[in-house]
Amino acid sequence: MNELTLVLTGAAISLVTSAVVTWLLGRQARQTQDRSAVRDSARRLTAVFIAERDASTAGTEAGSPSRLAEAEAVSLALTDRKVRGRIGDVIRLLRESGITELQELSGVRSGRGRSLLCDHALDVLGAHFRGERLPALPEAIRKMLDVENEALGIHSGSTLSSPVVPSGSPVASAEEEPAPAPAVSSRKVRSKPRPGAPRSAGSQD
Repeated sequence: MNELTLVLTGAAISLVTSAVVTWLLGRQARQTQDRSAVRDSARRLTAVFIAERDASTAGTEAGSPSRLAEAEAVSLALTDRKVRGRIGDVIRLLRESGITELQELSGVRSGRGRSLLCDHALDVLGAHFRGERLPALPEAIRKMLDVENEALGIHSGSTLSSPVVPSGSPVASAEEEPAPAPAVSSRKVRSKPRPGAPRSAGSQD
């Protein structure tokens, strides 16, 4: 009986040990794979932002939609929430950098804004790759984020506003012409006396 108990105990210990070792090896492999994916994403994002910065230096007015779409898809692989949010803000502002209302409210022109955004994104990716603290937002980018919603509201309102109709056009004349007032009959309607009401003194029997 004692020998059987020892055999069963040894088998249980061996089984648990094997399961724990397998789990640890699998976890280590997943962590290594995740780190490799993050490094690959950081390298791809770095190449995208360098290309965008070079395009802004060359005088291109708007960012490449294909590059920005690629950067947005690649940024989803970043595991750090703060880094992912900061890169997402940069990509969104790069897309909106050509909006006139955003440039006027922030005081940052499109070319300069795109260069600032790309430089900041590269600084963020470099700090994340080295395991350092993320750099603070530059004042110009902070201003763009502060006025972003207002600028988009003004831009959408200007693009969706109804066209102006000239005053001399038939449509405007039809809209300005008042509707005729309903005709009122001049005939006086006599009210029917209620049953049981007393007759007036001037009425005849």
